[in-house]
Amino acid sequence: MTIYIDAYLLYCLKKTITKGRKAFDIGGNVKRKKVRSKVKKPNAFLYYIAASYFKIYYRLFYRHRVNKTAMAGLAPPYLVVAGHSCWLDYIISTISMFPVRMNFVGAYNFFRSRVLKTVFTLMGVIPRHQFTADASSIRKMKYCIDQGRVVALFPHGCLSNEGRPGGFAVAGVAKLIKLLNVPVVALKTDGGYLTRPRWSVKSRYGRLETTVKPILTVSEVKNLSNDEIYQRLLRAIDFDDYMWQRERMIPFRCKKTAEGVEYVLYKCPNCQDEFTLRSEKNRLYCVSCGNAVRMNRYLLFEPEAADTVFFDGIDRWYDFQKDCLDKEIDNSSFELVASTELMFAEPGKYGYQHQGYGTLRLTKDAITYTGTVKGALTKLVLPMKNIPMIPYAAGTYIEVAKGEDIHRFVLEDKRQMMKWVMAVRQIRDQYYEGVKQNEKTK
Repeated sequence: MTIYIDAYLLYCLKKTITKGRKAFDIGGNVKRKKVRSKVKKPNAFLYYIAASYFKIYYRLFYRHRVNKTAMAGLAPPYLVVAGHSCWLDYIISTISMFPVRMNFVGAYNFFRSRVLKTVFTLMGVIPRHQFTADASSIRKMKYCIDQGRVVALFPHGCLSNEGRPGGFAVAGVAKLIKLLNVPVVALKTDGGYLTRPRWSVKSRYGRLETTVKPILTVSEVKNLSNDEIYQRLLRAIDFDDYMWQRERMIPFRCKKTAEGVEYVLYKCPNCQDEFTLRSEKNRLYCVSCGNAVRMNRYLLFEPEAADTVFFDGIDRWYDFQKDCLDKEIDNSSFELVASTELMFAEPGKYGYQHQGYGTLRLTKDAITYTGTVKGALTKLVLPMKNIPMIPYAAGTYIEVAKGEDIHRFVLEDKRQMMKWVMAVRQIRDQYYEGVKQNEKTK
């Protein structure tokens, strides 16, 4: 997951950094208790049984091919970094590195599920609070490396929206690499987004191609600058599934290829209305003007009529939305407003619990919730400068972090969520992140 911290300084912190809550405060002020740095190696029996099964399944049904000839002679410990294109990435990474057992770094959110917590603990997953100074996860990664193991993480920290990196790998990851002081291996997969995009509940069957290769030696880790390490990592894990597909034109099998795509594509290019797109099987259409396309077996759009206004891929449609949104954000009065339910992970409980209903407002300065919390009228202000991105589950919820606490918002119109996700990233890129990145690479 995204490493958004000065890793070296965090590792040198006293071992009083803590985990767990003793008091519930939706504002984010909680007490902590001591945490151990030890992490178990993934359970060998479960790991090899699962990996063997998925290796065969993915090869037969997804036509997964792995090229790791460049790994010959490289032995642990080392760090694996991978792009994060789809829901299948953990499995793809596991079977691509088989038989090497890896300690993955995963979002702490997964540990809020009773089942996933049990599975991830057995598999030696290192929990990490995203977008916070999480010293505990850094210590655990260092512990695993010191034990001669392999640690794997997804620096982008977020699934892809349109077939290209959906999150961002910040410069602090280079400091983590220098702290760990081991070779770095990059795992790049083409076709992952096309196989199982975040907005679809169905997989498509066509082709997955993974390349595994070392990108940094110990000597390079020591001698290269942080920025040189950072840029090499970005190039190694970059991906663009639609560019790859336009070159390869691989047919994919799926009966409902377009269902759910309106949770990523929210704007009609014909009438310019928003949140009016709907999908059914392989069809995407606008309820306002009737503009319609169909997704073909190459997962590209084709027009239904001669006068249809469209883009051939989700990536180009997404870019159209981005350009339109940039113009909106440039307006000094820009804001987004939505009715929402607020949920929060209460201490001592699994999952997220209902807190109330209210109005969510986004400006270039903050995301503000005004509504009820446990029956009491509350105003919660989340400054934009502290929000690097908002994770979301397509058609379900968006999340905004305040420290280690996650506020989950379920918008009344779930088709609005992608615009919120895009707006936060574009505001961050334009008004905040450029300044931060310049400071971190100095």
